[in-house]
Amino acid sequence: MADFSKFGYPSREWQEHVAKYGPAPEASIGKVPALAIQRSMNAGREEASAKQMKIEGLSSKVDIQTILIHARDNFLIPTRIYKKTGTSYSDRPIYVFYHGGGFVYGTLDSEDAACSRIVVAMDIIVFHISYRHAPRHPFPEAHNDALDAFNWIMENGDAFGGDLGNVVVGGVSAGANLACHVVLARNAALARDYESDEGAIIKGLVLVTPWLVVNKEKISYDEFATEHNASRVQCSNAPVVSSKVLDFFVNCMGEEVHNNLDVDPDVGLVSGNKLRGLPSTTIMVAGSDPLRDEALLFARNLHENDVPVHVHVFPGLPHGFRRFDDLPSSRRWDELVVEGIKWSLSDDTMTYGSELSLNVV
Repeated sequence: MADFSKFGYPSREWQEHVAKYGPAPEASIGKVPALAIQRSMNAGREEASAKQMKIEGLSSKVDIQTILIHARDNFLIPTRIYKKTGTSYSDRPIYVFYHGGGFVYGTLDSEDAACSRIVVAMDIIVFHISYRHAPRHPFPEAHNDALDAFNWIMENGDAFGGDLGNVVVGGVSAGANLACHVVLARNAALARDYESDEGAIIKGLVLVTPWLVVNKEKISYDEFATEHNASRVQCSNAPVVSSKVLDFFVNCMGEEVHNNLDVDPDVGLVSGNKLRGLPSTTIMVAGSDPLRDEALLFARNLHENDVPVHVHVFPGLPHGFRRFDDLPSSRRWDELVVEGIKWSLSDDTMTYGSELSLNVV
């Protein structure tokens, strides 16, 4: 029986952060309109990213270009491309990135620092896709944008110096859900002998504190030692992202998230035959996160279906802890994203052993 509850208790690192800075601020859910919360959160994220760009000197190290990609309904999807300054780019690996924010928060500007760090750390081109957000754009618009933009990059990424034979896809939280959706859709397309982007090869998947099951009523607790120890229960009042916050996000997504038969938002529950053939996958998990267990169970399912998996667990830290720059683990977060991309691009992605191994950070 599964029991990952030992990872859920606040770590000394988190306790010291709270003692110094106070509890993590809560979103004003139920007090102000959803769009007002969205504007406030986006402004804060953009300010934090701009600050880090300046502090870390990233602006002078990275060339940034913004393009617009046509969606299926002719909406223009803002997409930002990051390359290391002063480098002649041709045949560089591609990292396609989807930001987090519960399908509600996030902008192009809010991810400049995160994407720039990757480019500075390794020889790669990053494409950041800023999909449409709820509540103005309910489900499945974000998922459609994610796939439409990805397909365009797979047909045109070489024009920007990218190597379509070396592609890694990744995301944070809701963005990890989109990354999974895209890779699963491509796998299904290849199974149908779809060859319009025959030269494109996805080498890896990087899922950071992923939100893999949107419809919580579909979660079965039969696999757990006790329901109380399951993360959705144990961490229901966790800081940063609690059950209340998750419910807010789902409500913003609209009724189709429960009823749509064409797009499955619960990528963490897909059957084993759909997982076979997926690329090597890195999964980073926060221990004090309601979403912890579905990520770990997904990792186990990947492993059992012969997908190479690296799992890194940060015990006692909440979902999205990277926003707190003072945490030593925030720097390790950045390093593991880069390590995950490099691992997928390497030839050393074999799966060893019958049991899934967890790296406790």
